[in-house]
Formats: sequence, structure tokens, C-alpha cells
Amino acid sequence: MLSSYVVNQQKIIFIRDQLGIENTSCKIVTRWLKEQKGNDAVLSTVESLTEQTAFLFARISKLSRTYEPSEMFRFVAGCRKNNSIQHLFLWATEKNIQPSFLVPYLEHMSDLIVTIEDDKHLSILTKKQGGSISNKFYQYQLLNGSFSVKESKKPDRTNAVSIVDERPASIDPASLGTFKIGDLKKEEQEAKDSLTLPFEFYKTTSEGGKVLYHPDAADDLDEEDPDDDLLI
Repeated sequence: MLSSYVVNQQKIIFIRDQLGIENTSCKIVTRWLKEQKGNDAVLSTVESLTEQTAFLFARISKLSRTYEPSEMFRFVAGCRKNNSIQHLFLWATEKNIQPSFLVPYLEHMSDLIVTIEDDKHLSILTKKQGGSISNKFYQYQLLNGSFSVKESKKPDRTNAVSIVDERPASIDPASLGTFKIGDLKKEEQEAKDSLTLPFEFYKTTSEGGKVLYHPDAADDLDEEDPDDDLLI
């Protein structure tokens, strides 16, 4: 069961909901808690940032509409130091939360992060006391409110999702201009080949191409000392 991975020695537990099941989030966490702590364990919902019971549940999207991020950060830090609190569950549906830095900062403050990626995959990142971090991936099934999980490799999104190629069809460059470039008719090709362009005038002369040079008065044409004008 997923609860055995989530409800352990880690105190601040962050659930990142990318599936969009926030409406049932409290029921899900309550079931996790009872599966591991028994029916006597009572989950209290955080409303005023002053709660101090053993098991607390906070919906970040709801609290972020009432409290400043700094107030929420102080509350989480206070829960960590409060020995009467055993677990604080933070449920975050990122698309419903502003400002954008709130989610990553709360993740940084948490000991364990559960990311529900879609209706089949989730991951659990655990920060251990020695400073090491483990990140494992699971496939899960949700049956009667209970998560049944099996460890797996990191899902390959390129194979898991059918991708429709929406790239535009290749464009013929010849169709982009006002002049016809390719696919000429026979008579059009002959007319093109017989056309003499301005820079090809030399083809019409008997001498062919020839460079004409008219020296200026200041030109130095002394081949024996071509650099004498430099006064070296």
C-alpha cells in the first residue's frame, strides 16, 4: 500500500497533485493515516495556521488565497520544531496556486515529496537525515480509495503518450515568390536559356571579357619602387 511509503518517520509530507484530484485529497490522506496509525488517528484540517494537533492536513491552494507565503513558511517551520505534531501533510495542485515560487519552496522545506504524475504513475522523493536523497517511481491503481503500488522504472513519456505529428506539410519554396522558378514549360526554358543578363555582355563581343583600367593622376606606376610614395 502507498500509505506504508508515505506515513513513516518523515514529518513534513508534500503531495504534488498533477492529476487534479484535490477535491478528494482529505479523504485520501485520512485513509493513508488510518491504514498506518489505526482508526484512532484523527486528521485535522489547517484553517488558521495555529493548529497544533498530531496529524495536520493543509490544502495549499486554499491557504494561499488567505495568507501570505511568508506566513505559510513560518507555519511549516514551526510544525517541524513542534514535538506534539507527528505529521504535516501539504497537498498542492500547482495550477491552482499563486505565486509560482510557493510550490518549489514548500518542496524544499519538506522531508518527503509524493508526485502524482497521472492516473497510473507516481514518484516518491525521500530526504534522509544523513543528507542523502532517494527518488523512486511507481505504478499504482486506485481501488476503493486505496492506492496499490508497484515499483517501476521512470516512465518514458515519449512511448506512453501517443504523439500526433502536427508539423505543417513541407512547403515548396518555388510557391512563395511571384516569379516562376521551377517546373518550366519547354518554351519557357528555351526563353530563359537565351536571355543574356547584364553582367554577361562580354559574351556578345569578339574579344570576350576584358578588364579596363584608367589610372588616376595620383597613381604610382613605378614598378621598380612601388612604395616610394610611403617615404620609408
